[in-house]
Amino acid sequence: MRILSWNVQYGKSVHNGSDFVRTLDYIKSLGDFDAICLQEVARHMSDYCTQDQPDQYLLAQKYFSNYQALWGSGFSWPSATMNPNDRQEFGNLTLIKNQLLDFKIHQLPQPAAPGKWQMPRVAIEACVNSNLGPLSIINTHLAYHDSNEAQLQVEHLYALEVERLAHIQSPKGQGPGCFQTGHVPSARILCGDFNFDPQGTHYQYQVNSDWIDSWQHSLPNKAQPATCGIFDRDQWPQGGHCRDYFWLSHELSTYSLNVNVDQTTDLSDHQPIILEINF
Repeated sequence: MRILSWNVQYGKSVHNGSDFVRTLDYIKSLGDFDAICLQEVARHMSDYCTQDQPDQYLLAQKYFSNYQALWGSGFSWPSATMNPNDRQEFGNLTLIKNQLLDFKIHQLPQPAAPGKWQMPRVAIEACVNSNLGPLSIINTHLAYHDSNEAQLQVEHLYALEVERLAHIQSPKGQGPGCFQTGHVPSARILCGDFNFDPQGTHYQYQVNSDWIDSWQHSLPNKAQPATCGIFDRDQWPQGGHCRDYFWLSHELSTYSLNVNVDQTTDLSDHQPIILEINF
């Protein structure tokens, strides 16, 4: 299985303006994927969308028509157009090529943080068919401006994992219609822009919660490669550093995998990261 995760910064290149089609072309150039998980995708937002590309979600659907497109925005506001269907939205997009068994949009906590910038955030969970059985892939983007907000969000994601394990240990009863057992994931992959570095307390919380950092699993005792700030020194004066990850549930610890960071493109302030896992 091959998965891409990338904060695409709504198609804004570090050195050459905004063009979401150019971003989609670049993703295609990276080869075939079973799942594509994008963060910072925009719809009908004048701050982020160009006039000729007002809906980046629809563009991605057209470019990847052989995938199922799952869209999650933390908000949906009226736009400046006369069309009531043109909603201002900003969030995550997951494109799935494997058989999609189920999907959910999880709203992440947003506690009051007086005076700080906040935006409503979500996690898209796609449950796909795999050789392991149902596999959960969660695509998310955590808070940047408030540490407490970010902490509540990682705790929320861990609560989803605790709930998954409880359902495996104590299966619910089978019923008719919406009371069917559904698809309980056999394992889970959590990816996206987490907005914390490997030296931070949020990273340690993830490790203490039994999430496996795929990079450390693949190449233990080696520092994570930079996934952000390589080209954009205005937003990231500290230079290149890591804040994007693939986290794995414990069931995936025995499988061979490879994780790579494409550090060559300046089409976003973040870099594409690619997970390949064999099972």
